Amino acid sequence: MGSGFKKKETVDMGNYAPNDREQAAKDWCIKNKIFVSPTAKNASEWYLTIINNSKVTQSPLTYKKVEIWKELFKFYTYYYDKYSGVEVIKKVKPKKVIKEEIEKPKQIINYELF
Repeated sequence: MGSGFKKKETVDMGNYAPNDREQAAKDWCIKNKIFVSPTAKNASEWYLTIINNSKVTQSPLTYKKVEIWKELFKFYTYYYDKYSGVEVIKKVKPKKVIKEEIEKPKQIINYELF
């Protein structure tokens, strides 16, 4: 015999593993009462709801699975960078250096014929 309750349909929101910086930003934000969480629009799209010291804001855009988690951590990182007071040194990839070939002087070979 069952309990009489129907099983709820599961929703796949995808998987995302945050890097160390994103996880640290999330931890800092939660300690400082800044929360970012997904809010369902339907079974395949979500808004992001941001609570910043009791001020509630909802993203105007909706996000699909996996994308929702990337955006969530992007918001945590944004608020961490803005309010933590920690100077962030961003790693910048060096620009491509175009190597110009320098013409080497041609060797002049002087052969004397007879």
